[in-house]
Amino acid sequence: MSAEMVLSGETLPTEDFCNVLIDEVKNRHARLHHPFYADLYDGKLPLDAVRIWAKEAWGIFAYNVAINTAKLVRCQLSGIHDPEIHKKFVDIIHSEVGYKYFEGSPRPVPGHRALFLRFGESIGIPAQELERCEREEDFLPTTVLARIGWIDIALRSNHILEQVAATNCCNEFSNQLTGGRFFKAFKTHYGLSSNNIEFFAEHGEADTEHSNIGYELVQRFATTNELQVRVLKALRKGLSIWWALTDGVARECARKNLH
Repeated sequence: MSAEMVLSGETLPTEDFCNVLIDEVKNRHARLHHPFYADLYDGKLPLDAVRIWAKEAWGIFAYNVAINTAKLVRCQLSGIHDPEIHKKFVDIIHSEVGYKYFEGSPRPVPGHRALFLRFGESIGIPAQELERCEREEDFLPTTVLARIGWIDIALRSNHILEQVAATNCCNEFSNQLTGGRFFKAFKTHYGLSSNNIEFFAEHGEADTEHSNIGYELVQRFATTNELQVRVLKALRKGLSIWWALTDGVARECARKNLH
């Protein structure tokens, strides 16, 4: 079973189609295959290069509450009215906002936004600076384009399956595979405390929960070739966003003789 079979007009059994998507992520995601990340995981980047990456990555992570709230809306607009599915999207929003604000949550942790700002502070980027960058759109051109693509996924996707393919199936699944690598690299090579890199541990754990809803929906509802093609293209759009952002970061680091 392959992506090419889907694109040539064949409708795959949905479990097989999910495996095709998983292979796409494992074989193509920037956080798994871009040389910049390999150097980061190995501790070969100077801290100034890590700061450049963190600022640009913040351009994407800062949107996470909006992105996940849009999914709940698109779910209903796509004709999916199962309250158990809606609750799973609400749970994701709780995680992004901060489990500690909601009774009965799995873990009493702050929101992912707060955790990333804490990480930024630990490597010398004040929270106010990251928030200024977000407010003023002060990012590299490739990151600005990636942010536009991210919002396009949130607001203009025609079906919830496209949204979850580009986000849950793509990025949040990859976070399962890389969250521990980020955590180990920042602790081992850059001397950061577990508290200051909790974002990466929590992202890895929470996104194991988050990515499951994406594959669950695809396996349940992507039953036609038309939907499978749209889902596959959306997944590849999600992949391209992180490649574009990381290419921009790598070029900026090279320009400053940091990589």
